[in-house]
Amino acid sequence: MNETRPESDDGQDYGLRVHNDSSHDASSTASGRPRRIPRDELRTRVLDAAEELLADGAISVGLHHLNMEELIRRVGVPRSSAFAAFGGKDELLTALMLRLLDPAGPHSLGYSPGTNDVTAAAFRQHADLLTDAEGRPDPDGTVGVLHEAIRRGLARNVADTVQSAEWRTYMALSVSVSSLPPAQQPRVRAALQAAETRFLEQMAEDYRSALTSVGLRPVEGVTWIQIAAIGASLVEGIASKRLIGIPDADGVVLRPGIDGEPVEWELAALAFAAMIDGLTRPVA
Repeated sequence: MNETRPESDDGQDYGLRVHNDSSHDASSTASGRPRRIPRDELRTRVLDAAEELLADGAISVGLHHLNMEELIRRVGVPRSSAFAAFGGKDELLTALMLRLLDPAGPHSLGYSPGTNDVTAAAFRQHADLLTDAEGRPDPDGTVGVLHEAIRRGLARNVADTVQSAEWRTYMALSVSVSSLPPAQQPRVRAALQAAETRFLEQMAEDYRSALTSVGLRPVEGVTWIQIAAIGASLVEGIASKRLIGIPDADGVVLRPGIDGEPVEWELAALAFAAMIDGLTRPVA
């Protein structure tokens, strides 16, 4: 029989063993012998437990700082059994990274549904400024409403990004890749690139839909994807500085609002508005 019976690193016997044949019946025996766990089942249990741990708070440094003792306790197997199911700790971490970056998972990166709600509310509130007295599009009024939507939306977007466990986990995974053995890095890098591409494509479509509805298009030579990438970099950059606590990289200033009266603008919102103004033009 092809069965591994690794010893527990902490001297405890949890009554569970790994069986290398994933098709083997893993039910307990009537004689009371320890239950044998198919390798695929154990791998799934370990990864599920790791995700539960991370759900309590995003990783802030890297997966190598994951609480392995708590992970093993939750799974209920010796540490050596859990590692053996993956072929070692590095492969376990690699598998966990790929699980966290799975496109089927709930990973939204820097996307904030609440931001869409805030910006849409600004357009609804000031819909009368989008057209003139004859019902024709009013370019000046449209720019004013767009800037107000940006002022409100960017404040919400940065705040949501700072609080996003998914985003912090993604950033930690990005900087953790180099800690893996060279042979395992390409798989994780490819998953990171795929996740980032999906995110930018989603955001590019959001930008295209919102800005074309108010008569704007990218300047010649610039794509919606590029605008999305610049916008995401601005939001994530400010969010990371806020997490670190760099006061000079963030702040609020008074600038005229939609009615001409001074209102608070976050620096990120001012920068984002300038980016949109510089990279778009009215549709002819």
